[in-house]
Amino acid sequence: RAAGSVCEAVDKVMSGDFRNAFCAVRPPGHHAGPRGIVKCPNDPEGSHGFCLLNNVAIGAAYARSMYRNDGIQRIAIIDFDVHHGNGTEEIIK
Repeated sequence: RAAGSVCEAVDKVMSGDFRNAFCAVRPPGHHAGPRGIVKCPNDPEGSHGFCLLNNVAIGAAYARSMYRNDGIQRIAIIDFDVHHGNGTEEIIK
């Protein structure tokens, strides 16, 4: 439901129904990488954080795919959690 709500928010903004959107979804998914857990030198075990799907990355990919002909060229992802969103970083590299 979290990933779907992010995609629905993209649709509402792009249709003009909403001016902007903020999706407070749990879990945010920022530890889920392109193939699951992401390991790095600072975290050799990889962060889990209950993240199965990276909801923000799914929403960004959805927007770029569905609305690429409607002016979507770049997307900013702002992760204001207190620790590193290693999965999101790995997906968008």
